[in-house]
Order: sequence, then C-alpha cells, then structure tokens
Amino acid sequence: MLTIDFQRQSGQAADRHGDIPLFDAAYRGVESGFRHCFRVLGTDLTEYITLCDTLDLLCIDTLGGRSIDAIIQDLKSGKGWYEIDYKRAIYVKGNKTTARDGSFRLLYLLLKAELEDETKLRQTMYQAVLFIVSHRAIFKYHARKTIRAAYEERFYISEKQRANLDKWPVLQPETDAALSDHDVTTDDQFCPWARFR
Repeated sequence: MLTIDFQRQSGQAADRHGDIPLFDAAYRGVESGFRHCFRVLGTDLTEYITLCDTLDLLCIDTLGGRSIDAIIQDLKSGKGWYEIDYKRAIYVKGNKTTARDGSFRLLYLLLKAELEDETKLRQTMYQAVLFIVSHRAIFKYHARKTIRAAYEERFYISEKQRANLDKWPVLQPETDAALSDHDVTTDDQFCPWARFR
C-alpha cells in the first residue's frame, strides 16, 4: 500500500526506482508507530538523516500536522499523575506510546524541518530535549542519545545548557539497568517488612 501511494504520487512504475534506503524502518514506523524506528536503528545520526530523507521521498507526513507545542504536549503525556479520589490518591499511568512517537517527531524537526525563527524556538527545543534526556523511564537509550546528538549538531549549546544536560547522563542500556537495580529507596536491613518478601 505504501509503495503504491509513493508510485502514484511520483509517477513512477514499480520497476523504475531502485532500492529505497531504510525502507523497512520507514515502513515499520508508518505501520507500527515512529517509536519503532529507534528500536530498529542504532544511535548513528546519519542513519536517522537517511531515514528522514526516505520518509520525505515517500511523501509521508511525519509530523502529522503537529506544531512544536503539540509535540511537546505529546512528550509530556508520557508522565503519570495522581488523581485525587475521595480520601485517597490514585496513580494514573502516562501514555508512553504517544510520548515515544512524539520523540521521533521532535527528532524529525531537529534534523529536517525549516523553522521560521530558529533563535526563538531554540529554547523551546532545548526544553523538549532536556525533558527527553531527563526521563529515563519514558524514553529509552537510543532515543535519548540520538535526540541529544541531533540538538547539539543543529544548535549552539551554552555552558549552562550543557551542564544541565550533563546532569542526566545517557548511559548504555546495560548500565541503565544496573543503576535501576541499585536505585532503591529503602534498605532491606532497616525495613521492618523485609522479612515478608
């Protein structure tokens, strides 16, 4: 279906175009959600540039008509919140699917979009990148590392911004898992209910 739409819009027959680079990743992103592109590709920024070029070649509306503000709202939808019910608070999980799809749209904006006023939107983009880098539970290693690299490539980063981004190191997945195992809030020897586990 995707190939037929591309062929119809470009006026090419099926045997006229060669292999499209990263077509499988683009197809998986369109069919299953753009968050899957982070799972398919590594952290090499040139692969994502090629993927964005492929999405443009295939006439895919990656942004879906969303502005930067709507993409930031998508990113923040991944956080959970508490709803207060009668005398108790209930935790409501965030929508990680929408947030992770929004992270790819932000990457697309960083790599390909022509922004009307880059100096004005630079701080907004920085806040979005800082949000992604600082939320390790929502955004996984490939997304955090790639988006930070794309921001550093496109915009100048001040020392203060770099210091804020460095507070949240982008670690390898196995290092991330090791940190989460040791990151506990109570110690078993001082926990009165530890014997019941």
